[in-house]
Amino acid sequence: MKLYSFDLSPYAARVRISIYAKKLPIEIVGPPAGGIKSPEYLAMNPIGKAPLLVLDDGVSIPESETIVDYLEEAFPEPALLPHGPEARARVRLIARVAEVYVNAPVYQLLAQIDAPGGPDPASVEAILKRLDDGIGYLEHFMGDGPYAAGDKFTLADGEVTPVGFYVNLALSEAGRLDLMARHERLAAYMTDAKRDPVLAKVLGEMAEGLKAFKDSAR
Repeated sequence: MKLYSFDLSPYAARVRISIYAKKLPIEIVGPPAGGIKSPEYLAMNPIGKAPLLVLDDGVSIPESETIVDYLEEAFPEPALLPHGPEARARVRLIARVAEVYVNAPVYQLLAQIDAPGGPDPASVEAILKRLDDGIGYLEHFMGDGPYAAGDKFTLADGEVTPVGFYVNLALSEAGRLDLMARHERLAAYMTDAKRDPVLAKVLGEMAEGLKAFKDSAR
């Protein structure tokens, strides 16, 4: 099997976390030379986005949530979903809240920062309010342990860790790390994530991807 991935993508990072946690022999590569809009890549995934998992029989599976669900079903051990429907729903809810209510305003904030002519202050403040609220929602549903859902590593960590990386990035770029400081649970979680070998590995890959991106933009 092969995963087409970008180091900096939070969506691809989510999949790599599952792959590393399960110790799966999946080759992780960048897109073809022509990129994700090349005819070669679009033949595998007409959506034209990464990540993309290609199975040994040539079947292509796009979209990070679909990929991690596939990996969980195809390779159930070690399990990244807890036993019981309520516990499983909570893991999925944490991941969903992180994606919809935290990651979405983060991307909006980064777009404002990079906007031609500079950011619009009123728009930035509105986005920061949504982000502040979103992190609050996320913290409400997170567990008390070192991991997103409590004491055990789950699929929720595959979403929250990359999103947390982007929260710190966006707030740093906006000069508003004070907002992160108000959210002690997420801040503590990101510190704990650096102690987990799988999460630390992916955070390192994302940091390298960010450096490469900034170097290419110079």
